[in-house]
Amino acid sequence: MKININTTHIRICKLLGYTTYKTTDFIAEFLKMNKQNVNLYIKQIYSFINSEDSKLSIQSMIDCINKDKNILSLLKKEQCFTKENRVLYLILILLRDRYANLNNLANLLQISRRVIGCDLILVKEALAIYNVEVNSSNAKGISVSGSEKNLKLASLSYLYKLFVEFDDLPSLITKDYLEFFDEKFHQKLDKDIDTFIIEYSFDHFSQNKDLLKAFFIIYGNLADSEKPTIDSLSFEEFKVHFGEIIATSKLKSCYNFLKISFIGKILLKNLNIFLDTLKFCDGILYPEHEILLKEVNKVKAMVFKNLSLTITKTNFLEKFVNKVRLAHQKSILLKVCDLEFLQFNLPEKDKLSCIQLFFTLRKIYQNIQFSNVIFLYIWSFHEESLSSVKNTLVVFDRIPTFLFPIIKNRLLLKENMNILDFIKPYELETHLSNSDVNCVITFEKLYSDSKYPFIKICKLPVS
Repeated sequence: MKININTTHIRICKLLGYTTYKTTDFIAEFLKMNKQNVNLYIKQIYSFINSEDSKLSIQSMIDCINKDKNILSLLKKEQCFTKENRVLYLILILLRDRYANLNNLANLLQISRRVIGCDLILVKEALAIYNVEVNSSNAKGISVSGSEKNLKLASLSYLYKLFVEFDDLPSLITKDYLEFFDEKFHQKLDKDIDTFIIEYSFDHFSQNKDLLKAFFIIYGNLADSEKPTIDSLSFEEFKVHFGEIIATSKLKSCYNFLKISFIGKILLKNLNIFLDTLKFCDGILYPEHEILLKEVNKVKAMVFKNLSLTITKTNFLEKFVNKVRLAHQKSILLKVCDLEFLQFNLPEKDKLSCIQLFFTLRKIYQNIQFSNVIFLYIWSFHEESLSSVKNTLVVFDRIPTFLFPIIKNRLLLKENMNILDFIKPYELETHLSNSDVNCVITFEKLYSDSKYPFIKICKLPVS
């Protein structure tokens, strides 16, 4: 019997190699599934490796799946749409085009009009949360209506969800998105946002890049050159608006950067929501001191109870708690599955600590992201003394800059490494030629690993 491979198969296949401790229990808890269903999915994945032998234990099947380097790409080729995928796709098309032809969609997705009609009920329920209505446009089509503010907010939410889950979705969705926007535009936008969040310290949290990328596409000026954008502000006006968010020493640099980057093309009328988004990214949006202090103390107690770690410095913890609390309140109904944490190399004992902390915190904050819990866990290690070492470059992709000093100190203390710089993969060639480097390391799974086999893969946190 043919097995319809879907997003859940893809995610389970990715999660199988993350931990060896009660693997199926972890997956069931992480994906909020029944353990028996997880086992069924594992058996189905295994059948692509060996369809004859179905009598192996679940653990033996997991071992075989983890050894097969091609299984994930094979599953992606066979991936079909789930109801959740169809609903997401319908919402994205409606919010992007404001209209959808149901007959065309039914043919494209190879489903009946009755099935797409059932999906439409869920689409209406999802968009109603944003006060966006779905209307019958004619006998064959549907359209959306609502205030421009609500339509943009819904678009931002679902485009963000698309970016976070991009690699797990059927290729039809991702291909449609990539074809709609020019490839060169995306490369430039990616690089601009990378530079912005690193240079101006907006990388404290996982997926800030995806949120800011979605924000620009929804609120940026891609068409009408006559409408004023934030790059038209004078420096004095810029200081008034951004002085609370950007460090004083970097205000001029940021002002000049926005003059030449895509981000500067955000419409001036959307300045306030952009500032609020930056505050959200930084964990400083709507700080209510008494409530925040109570939440911080609660999380400190949880960290101590679960990891026996006492947190004395609270600068990042306050940002962390405020961010996850707001994310929990504002997007509890927007289910986002973030697997970015799979890119970080941690020893098994630290993975178990992070898993324990993640599941504990998720009882309070349903939408908390595992990657952010890892950042919190690493940040909780504070070393005071330093020692001299050999010259080292750290190649990174997603590790936030605020962790750099902690990682640097621990490498100095534990590994005798003098960290010259933290660089992006595309900067490696330049640094190798211009610096006195005798060691290059990374803490992530980088696409450049095969190109640069001399890069040493290390594990976080440095022990």
